[in-house]
Amino acid sequence: MSGGDSENEPADKRPVWVQSLMQRSAVETAKARLQGSIDHVPVEVGGLPLSNVGRQLYAWWLEARGDKPMPLSSDVSLRGLVELLPYIRYLSWEDEKSLIFRIYGSALVEGSGFDLTGYNVFGPDEHAEAAIDRARLRVLHAQPCGVVMIRDIFDRSGRAYACEFMTLPIAPDGDGEDRIIGTVVPCEDIAEWNVDVVFDRIQTLHRATFIDTGAGVPAASLGLGK
Repeated sequence: MSGGDSENEPADKRPVWVQSLMQRSAVETAKARLQGSIDHVPVEVGGLPLSNVGRQLYAWWLEARGDKPMPLSSDVSLRGLVELLPYIRYLSWEDEKSLIFRIYGSALVEGSGFDLTGYNVFGPDEHAEAAIDRARLRVLHAQPCGVVMIRDIFDRSGRAYACEFMTLPIAPDGDGEDRIIGTVVPCEDIAEWNVDVVFDRIQTLHRATFIDTGAGVPAASLGLGK
């Protein structure tokens, strides 16, 4: 899939409610609605600092799962995630090869210029790295863990912007579909995101660091980390 023909609105033409979400100050202050403290949640994983949004999602995930390996789909409360929703992607595995966007946050829609809801992550034309990407996301359920990836996205001029992709597993509850939930935020300290993103090239992977949520992390020999 390519979003190369889509354009996001200039900052001064966005609705006020969307414009505020694109500001760095919003990304740095958004909070999950938690019952407890976030103090026990790590600020970095494998030497990779977590964004505020990524750390807040991880805090919610830990609280939502309770004493289970991971939260069930019925544990996903949009009320508890309301401030994070603009930056959230929520996806379900429909079969071995199809990972479908079910929620694609408003800030992600505006930031990418395209609403990916209903689309398959891997698209109709798989690139050479799709198999390892799929295996990396599949292992989140097989060995319950999370993963933080740093990937480049590109604008029309070819300039790369490193973004943090925090991803955590959600167990099925009734329908049998494994799900994943995650956030996407730019790593750069950009005061306001106003980048004309294109999807006509592979999003370069710089780091893929697994999060030990109690069951360990995949063996290095699998080649899924980076």
